[in-house]
Amino acid sequence: MKHSPNTLLATSLALALAAAWTPWAQACPQAPCGKAAGAVEGRVSGLDDNGHLQAVPMAGHDGFQYVRLQHGVQFRAGGVTKNVIFYGPGTVRVNANLGQSHWTSPSLVVVDKPGKVAFTLEEGADTLTIKSAKLRVAIDRKSGALKFMDGAGSVYTRESAQPQSVKSVEIAGAPSYEVENRFTLKPDEAIFGFGYSDSDAVNRRNQDLLLVQTNLGIVIPVMMSSERYGILWDTYSKMRFRDGPDGARLWAESAPGGVDYYFMGGRSMDDVVGEYRRLTGDAPMYPKQAFGLFMSKERYQSQDRLVEVAKTFRKERFPLDYIVQDWQYWGGDKDGTWSGMTWDPVRFPDPRGMTGSLHKLNLKLMVSIWPSVGNDTALGRELDQYGLRFAPLHWISQKARVYDAYSSKGREIYFKHAKSGLFDNGVDALWMDGTEVEVGSAAWDAGKNEEDIKGLGRNAMGDFARYLNPYTLLTTQGTYDGQRATSDKRVFTLTRSAWAGAQRTAAASWSGDIFASWSTLRKQVSGGVNVTITGNPYWTQDTGGFFVQRDFPGGEKDPAYRELFARWFQYAAFNPIMRVHGTDIEREPYIFKTLDPEVYQSLLDAVQLRYRLLPYIYGLSAKVTSDHYTLMRALPMDFAADKATYGIDDAFMFGPSLLVHPVTRPMFRIQPPPPATIPVDHLRTPDGQPGLAGQYFEGRNFDTPKGRVIDKVIDHAWPAPPLATIPAGLDKLDDFSVRWNGTLEAPEDGEYEIGVEGDDGYRLYLDGKLVVEDWNIGGKRYKGVKVALKQGRSVPVTVEYYQATSDRSLRLAWRTPSQQAALAAKPAAVDSTVRTYLPAGTDWYDFWTHARFKGGTTVARDTPFDVLPLYVRAGSIVPMGPVVQYATQDPGAPYEIRIYPGADGKFTLYEDDNETYNYEKGQYATVELRWNDAAKTLSVGARKGSYPGLVKQRKLNVVLASPANATAVGAAPATRSIDYAGKAVSVKF
Repeated sequence: MKHSPNTLLATSLALALAAAWTPWAQACPQAPCGKAAGAVEGRVSGLDDNGHLQAVPMAGHDGFQYVRLQHGVQFRAGGVTKNVIFYGPGTVRVNANLGQSHWTSPSLVVVDKPGKVAFTLEEGADTLTIKSAKLRVAIDRKSGALKFMDGAGSVYTRESAQPQSVKSVEIAGAPSYEVENRFTLKPDEAIFGFGYSDSDAVNRRNQDLLLVQTNLGIVIPVMMSSERYGILWDTYSKMRFRDGPDGARLWAESAPGGVDYYFMGGRSMDDVVGEYRRLTGDAPMYPKQAFGLFMSKERYQSQDRLVEVAKTFRKERFPLDYIVQDWQYWGGDKDGTWSGMTWDPVRFPDPRGMTGSLHKLNLKLMVSIWPSVGNDTALGRELDQYGLRFAPLHWISQKARVYDAYSSKGREIYFKHAKSGLFDNGVDALWMDGTEVEVGSAAWDAGKNEEDIKGLGRNAMGDFARYLNPYTLLTTQGTYDGQRATSDKRVFTLTRSAWAGAQRTAAASWSGDIFASWSTLRKQVSGGVNVTITGNPYWTQDTGGFFVQRDFPGGEKDPAYRELFARWFQYAAFNPIMRVHGTDIEREPYIFKTLDPEVYQSLLDAVQLRYRLLPYIYGLSAKVTSDHYTLMRALPMDFAADKATYGIDDAFMFGPSLLVHPVTRPMFRIQPPPPATIPVDHLRTPDGQPGLAGQYFEGRNFDTPKGRVIDKVIDHAWPAPPLATIPAGLDKLDDFSVRWNGTLEAPEDGEYEIGVEGDDGYRLYLDGKLVVEDWNIGGKRYKGVKVALKQGRSVPVTVEYYQATSDRSLRLAWRTPSQQAALAAKPAAVDSTVRTYLPAGTDWYDFWTHARFKGGTTVARDTPFDVLPLYVRAGSIVPMGPVVQYATQDPGAPYEIRIYPGADGKFTLYEDDNETYNYEKGQYATVELRWNDAAKTLSVGARKGSYPGLVKQRKLNVVLASPANATAVGAAPATRSIDYAGKAVSVKF
């Protein structure tokens, strides 16, 4: 039986390792050996049975001592034991604790082992420097702080003078550490990563990020720097990252191994991503159809409706590859059948026949599953035989409980039922919802979600304080391993959360149940690249917003929403995964054909461009797997030397060639601004104080009085002020009600619009009469009434509200007569111009016109509905295919090879069977395209490799881009054509 690290006390550990070090121990019994005081030479690994770093014996207890280990160095400074261990020539693991690791299992994230890296030690008066061919790490003998440099000695970054804080704690009866480590960043350095958060800033400098998984937050503990290094923290607890004047800090509540991070240096950010994936696992290839369009909604009510929608896509010739069945296909939301991997026999009587119908349409089916499992399911009962469901009930069903994905047995059982109930019935892909993990109704609130997850108790690995964040990694690992063991079809999984290492499980994440707004769209642009830059290459989001009617009550019938949807869809065409999803409204793109032809044409152009780019996208997806590439790229990934790119939040690179600048503001169908919050100057409490007097109650119907308050204005997003301290008895902030009373004073004569905006139920009384009522559970929406008032008149006002869901917002608003008059005035001229900064170091082409521009400049272009600002880097080779209805249609079709002159370029065409893992056995083919700009020559290399079904001959229509042949989405006339049969050929222009 193996001992866990927390049983290896310092004394027994020292005795065990000292036996292996007899020669130096006998030679230097009283003092350390080496040229400088404190040096000890040895060749032990310093790793325990679980691969975690452990203390090794050193002579003395004061000052600086070090030991050379097999893969690095361990030293002691300031009472802290610290390790620098090579995992590759440019990658080291840094671990700091008080001499003991409390981990009881191997890393969940890192699958690599310490590398056999040649390194030397260089002694100095103040430093000890570890040198490999690609990395130098200088250790300050006094503080133990590390400075990281490349092989030539140029500084990447350094730890702060006080590099870490390590405090012993006990949580849930188990020993651990509360830690913080600190870095001093360069003044103009930009940092990226940490996943998706509620921010529209790409650069994480001067940000404060709470790293807790939520519905609307994807936590990936990886930081990437414009200085061409990255840091991966291998800690799973609640964390907080802060950057400020005193440096960048990462705090963790429970880090059983102490401070534990991997420093990854390289010549480029792509090098760093490569190091990350070597540590945590490669990203396997997706089936080619995963790069087509996904149609999803909450939800298709029956198999007949699902198949009807699929057939309509084909009838309308709107391209589609996956259709998605969301929840409750198993039964209802309140019964015990929740996510049991079963089908409701009334609404989905023939799942195998249904999937067969879809497959005949060349469509794949993705199906939603949850970590919560119903009590009345065979899956739930089998899990319970082994105690593998947690006690708390899931908030929706109240008859379902979360399964323990930290248990290998739990993962095995979970997949077994997914296979028999879903995959064996023809399902092609899993959509794993709620994997942050969702327990309660407030899964988008970090504090509440943390409380709910910890409330699950203990898992198979330990307490949830130390294992708060990685549930998503484990559950997707279980289904990936199960599919790989039982099928040769490529795995594709969609998951609402992600973690470091998720890429190896073929899991793409998405940004959760977002609200439809222009602000939200902007956050998708910055948030998406902060996911992919971490090394997790595949990401998507709910195109059009999950919730719509909060901000657009008319839904798809609202022209303003349709403009937002059109622009959002254009952006989605350049996501790694293109996916439409949401609730509230109808959003199948073909419905806009008659509803709004202008919008429909925009949608059709965007999806056809996506499908035309499939040879480009699929070739780059192969590069993701083979070369650790990243498809959706923050601009500094390609232009780190251009500091002007560091603060660009609304543009990104899609592969090496295309700069995408989504339109993220309304231009043609601008909504009027929301009514203004009624200011305190015009509100009085019954006793004459400014504001309105409020009474809080427990329960939705004013059941039990709980606390009083005077609110200057009624504009709340609880638990923000004035309820930063919640009234006694309302600690859970659910199921409460409030009533405000007072008077409203009119500042002018005329007709007013007075109303309430909020979520869940509200009522408004004026002069004792009920004038607005929406006493229903629902998202934030606005209702108002027109009333005529005389200047100076005081009108009694009462506002009532109840809270049932977790939006928690309410606002009392108005439009005064003068505000309405200003709104009715002639609107300002439409500004449809978008200004785009084109990074320095290259020329650029406008994709739509082929106009050429110098880099390092800002260009402006008009953006009608059917135009997304899109620029092509000079020297690019962009292969394009025909417009098809699904990704694998017409495999032998000609390719259009667009060349954008101005620099040398290359691209590798990639082909395989599109579906299986035979590419891992070498069954694929590549063709290298090279453009020599000086010679104006395209060289098409000899085909390398083969696979069953290879298209042996293909026409290549080569287009040398110029303003004369700009055709936008349509095929351009060939400058030259090549009948390619696998042999090398060159064409001169």
